[in-house]
Amino acid sequence: MNRNWMRAFLFFYFFVFSACFFVCKPKTKIEDRRVVIFLTKEERELVLREMRELLRSVHMIIYGISMGDYDLAYLYAKSSGMEMVNKLSAVEKTLLLKLPGDFKKLGFETHKQFDELAEVIKSRENQKIMNNLANLLSRCVSCHDTYSIQAEK
Repeated sequence: MNRNWMRAFLFFYFFVFSACFFVCKPKTKIEDRRVVIFLTKEERELVLREMRELLRSVHMIIYGISMGDYDLAYLYAKSSGMEMVNKLSAVEKTLLLKLPGDFKKLGFETHKQFDELAEVIKSRENQKIMNNLANLLSRCVSCHDTYSIQAEK
């Protein structure tokens, strides 16, 4: 009896999963309308690595604030500010020439906002910090909504 119940359950599960696969599948293909930036594989990896560092900083800023460690939050905010741009621009000047002006402007403003966030963190006023962080993250969202970085073929 137990075995029959198990077979019925597996049949039902398979039927529901199969039906959902065919019924829930999107009917239309969504077109990606973002601006494509073509870079070499190495350049693309450098830009994506920088973005991952910014995300890591946001994570550590939130972690630091949540633990009451404002010094940690400050260090991560400052490390993603214009200091990061200066280090990267010294290494990859040719990359900056390939990037669209609006992309660079958004990027530089984002790094400047990390520096501003670092100064706000010194105040230890969580409401101001979170407001500044929300504004900063809106730049990240805007960039990812607007641009797609792909490797040249």
